[in-house]
Amino acid sequence: MERPVHALRVLVKAFLFFVLLNLLFAWFDPPIGKLTAYNWLWPGRLRFPYADSPGYYSLGYNVPVIEDFDAMFGAHILSAGPKPADEFRVLLLGDSATWGGHVAPEDMLAEQFNRLGLTSCDGRKIKAYDLGYPWPSLLRDVLILDYANQYQPDMVIWLVTLHSFEKKSADREFLVPHAERMAEVIAEHQLVLPKVYSGQAEPAFWDKTILGQRERLKKLILNQAYGWMWSATGIDNANGLSKDHPVFPQDAPADVSYFDYQSPNDSQALTRSLMFDIIRVGREIAGDAPLVVINEPIFIISGQNSNLRYNHVYPRWAYDAYRQSLADWMNAQGDPYYDTWNALPVSEFSNDMSHRDPQGEKRFADLLSPILQDFSCQIARSQKSPDF
Repeated sequence: MERPVHALRVLVKAFLFFVLLNLLFAWFDPPIGKLTAYNWLWPGRLRFPYADSPGYYSLGYNVPVIEDFDAMFGAHILSAGPKPADEFRVLLLGDSATWGGHVAPEDMLAEQFNRLGLTSCDGRKIKAYDLGYPWPSLLRDVLILDYANQYQPDMVIWLVTLHSFEKKSADREFLVPHAERMAEVIAEHQLVLPKVYSGQAEPAFWDKTILGQRERLKKLILNQAYGWMWSATGIDNANGLSKDHPVFPQDAPADVSYFDYQSPNDSQALTRSLMFDIIRVGREIAGDAPLVVINEPIFIISGQNSNLRYNHVYPRWAYDAYRQSLADWMNAQGDPYYDTWNALPVSEFSNDMSHRDPQGEKRFADLLSPILQDFSCQIARSQKSPDF
C-alpha cells in the first residue's frame, strides 16, 4: 500500500531546499557570467550588449548586462581567443557615440577603422574593438579598461565630451555592481572623487542570493538566448535599423544655462568641477599601451540663437570653457590629445547631439586613421630590438 503524500511536508522541504540553495549561491557567488555560447556556438558581438529598455530587447536582440563584466566581455568578439601575433590591437572607449547609438554594427566607428585595412610599420594588422557603452561615464570606462587589460591592448583611444567629465549620480548604475573593484582602483591610483560618489556600498548578502540576483540572472539568460538571433540577422540595435534620419532643427532656445550653471560667470565653477584626473587613472591602467584622448565631434546648429548655443545641450560659453580647460590639462600632463569637436557637418549626425550616422562614422574614421598609424609606428619602433 502506497504511503500518502503529505503536501505540507513536501512544501516545507521544497521551501527549505530553496532557502539552502539561495544561501549557497550567495556564499559561493559563482561566476555564472563566464558561461557563454558566444564565440563558440555563435560569433561574438562587435560591441557590448545593450538596449535602451525592455521594450527594445526583442527588437534589437540585445539586453544590457553591465552588472556582470564576465558576461559582457564574454559576449564580445574581443574574448574569442588568444590575440593573434600579427594584430595591433586598439580598444575604443567612450559613450553611446562610440558604441554607435544610431548605426548598425557594421557601420560603427571601430568597423569603419577595420575596413580601412590599416597596418602598423612592423606589418601588423591594426584591429579596432568597440568597448564603448551608452551614457558618458569615465569611471565606468576606467573599470572596463581595467578588465580589458587581460586582452593585451596595444593602444587605447578614449572618446570624450563635456558631459563625460561631470559628476553624475546616475553613475551608480554602473559602479554599484562593481563597488569592490572600484574601491580598489580608487585606492591604488589615489583618486579623489566628489562626494556624490561616496558610499558606493558593496552588495549585501541578500543581494547575492538567487532572489536578490533574479533580474541579473534573467538578463544573463536573455543575453545568451538572443545570441543566435544576433548571429542569424546581424541586428543588435533597433535604433540602427534605419539608414535615414530627419533633418534636425537648426534653432535653439535663447537660454544660456547649463544644468546648475547659469551664465558665463559660472565658467570657472564649471571647469573646477570637471573630473580630469580620471584620465590619469586611465593612463596608468593602460600601462605601456598609449592612451589617446579624443574630444569627439558635436552637432553644431547654425540657426536662431546659434550665437548662444552650439546645440540644445551645450551653450557656447560652457563648451568653450571645457575645451580650453581640457586642452590645458592635457598639455600640462603631456598626454596625447586631439580636439575634433567641429570635424563633422550636421548632415552626418543621426541625432542633434553627438551620435553619428554611417557617413559620419566613415569620415571620422578617415580623420583619425593617421593617428592610429602614427602611434602604431611609434610603438613598433620602440619595440624593435637593437641591431648588434
